[in-house]
Amino acid sequence: MNQARGIIMIVLGGWIMYMGWHSYTGNRSYFAYGFGVLAIAVGIWRLTRKNVR
Repeated sequence: MNQARGIIMIVLGGWIMYMGWHSYTGNRSYFAYGFGVLAIAVGIWRLTRKNVR
């Protein structure tokens, strides 16, 4: 399940960054880029961590 969540977070992070590039200008675009990078980082973290159970 963590792998599926990781893939979803990476896809959503890419979509958020695209929407920030496509729709917003000025300071609002930096928030979209920041949230996109954060979502991609969390997705990668979920894909690389070991299953604790």
